[in-house]
Amino acid sequence: MAGTMVHLLVAEKLKERLLQRKWHFPFNRSLQMDSDFFIAGNICPDGIMARKNYERQMKLHTHFRDGIPDGRFEEPGMVPLFEKRMKEFWEGHFGEEEKCPGLHLGYVTHMMTDEKFILEERPKFFENIAPTGLTCKDRETFIRFNRETDLVDFKLIREYQELQDAKEALQRVPEYEIQGMVTREELSESRNWILNYFFETEHLVRDSEFLLYGSMVEFIETVVEEIMGRLFSEGYLID
Repeated sequence: MAGTMVHLLVAEKLKERLLQRKWHFPFNRSLQMDSDFFIAGNICPDGIMARKNYERQMKLHTHFRDGIPDGRFEEPGMVPLFEKRMKEFWEGHFGEEEKCPGLHLGYVTHMMTDEKFILEERPKFFENIAPTGLTCKDRETFIRFNRETDLVDFKLIREYQELQDAKEALQRVPEYEIQGMVTREELSESRNWILNYFFETEHLVRDSEFLLYGSMVEFIETVVEEIMGRLFSEGYLID
């Protein structure tokens, strides 16, 4: 999955694009998006990791991947199934979205970001690390992947002021929940962990080796453009 700061930077750039365009929610044309809820929604799917006795299957569920384990997402039929579940999630939470306008929209854009990341960016990491002898079957590969995801995130914080705006949004936003997915308590704990780990803790400055920073910056720009198109072409939002 894409790093937390990747998700927040995508969210900030999408927020600005959405503020510049006249659009409507399909279920309530007069409803206005709350930008803080939208930013927060983009970290909600990973909030499940704050659950007591957390297991990997729980995260697969909040990411619409029940029955689609790691390594099978690219198989025939898996992406359409994932996208069907994503649309059903959106349509099943219209009532909750009216109470927290932007929250579930942010959840959806998190998932669209992960979809493109899994299909296009993660394979590049495996290709780049292959000369070391490590493969997708080795535990060490994923230890390095997680480490390098953090290194990219830390550098994004240093270079993009928008992430300070995201920090302030996460500090301001009222408590929230994603019914049927992640509880209010879990999301509050997860949000506080993100604020402390990424924005308050000092980190060593070091470049990633295999999850290349330049590629991730390009990914962020292209996924923002693609998501803006998908939100309207797939009926999540209307003009």
